[in-house]
Parts: sequence; C-alpha cells; structure tokens
Amino acid sequence: MSQSLPWLWRIKRLYIRFMLAFLGHALAKASRSDPIINKELAPLPDNFCFAMRVMPAGPALYMQKRDGGMKPLSKDAVGKPHVDIQFKHLEHAFSTLSFQEGTTDAFARERMIVDGDIPASMRLVRCFERLEAMTLPKLIARRIMRQYPALTLGEKLSGACRIYLGVLGGFVMGYK
Repeated sequence: MSQSLPWLWRIKRLYIRFMLAFLGHALAKASRSDPIINKELAPLPDNFCFAMRVMPAGPALYMQKRDGGMKPLSKDAVGKPHVDIQFKHLEHAFSTLSFQEGTTDAFARERMIVDGDIPASMRLVRCFERLEAMTLPKLIARRIMRQYPALTLGEKLSGACRIYLGVLGGFVMGYK
C-alpha cells in the first residue's frame, strides 16, 4: 500500500472488487448465451470450481460450473478450487483488470500464479478473451489480446447487449 496515497489504494481495491464481480456475472451470462464460450466450457466437469483473487487477502471471485453454465459463488461455498488464479499484488490485478495489460502478458511477466488444472485454466483464459472481445471497444481489446477474433458488428453488438443485460440482472437481482 502506498503510504502517501492510501485513498488511491482503496479506490483501486474497490475497482478490482467491482471488476471481479462484473467478470463473474458476465461469464455466467455468456456461458449460457454465447456458443463459443459454451463450447469452451463444455468439457469441464460439473461442479468444476475456479477462483481469481488478489494475494494475500484481497478481492476475489469464485465460480462453479453447474447445470451447463458458470455461476458466481461465495468463498464459503467453495472448497479447494480446481483452478486458482492469484494476482501477486493489488497493482498487478489493477493493471490487468483496467485493461492496461492482457492476461497472457501478466502471466508471462509473472504477475500472477495459476495453481491447478492448466488445460482448464487455458479454457478460462480463452473465455475471458472472448468476453473482452465482445464487451470492450475494439481499440482497447486489440491492445490487450494475443489475437482479436473475427467478429461481425452484429455479433459484437448482440453479444455485448446480452452480456451487459445479464450483468445488470446479476447485480440487481442476483443469481441463485
């Protein structure tokens, strides 16, 4: 934590908490509405769990595959996740979740640790990249992605609308 700007540290922590919640609701909606993400997650077993968190005790996202889709969970509802993605520091999480750096770049620069099923973690990375391609402006998404997928304007707009509406519904009504 920066001693000179503790308020900035708190704002970054709050932003990371919001973005992890956003990612959870976006992945939950996309796992049911996007055929590419659904196909990517299909081989994962039912009750597959993953965590994305900031070390040592920062904001976290816990998700589980149930009934063919992903659902956000509380930390208490998850045992040891099959894949545990851990950012080494709040600043590393902030640079990735504020789209200054892509997930693959953050991993290559050793800003995060992936513990568990590596092939499953690669599936998750591909899902997150698909979410980025659909929900972010192309200018931002291309900068942080290894390869920007071929998306028509109609696919991008309809996918983004479904995901953003699902996220809004997740925040307002919650997921059961």
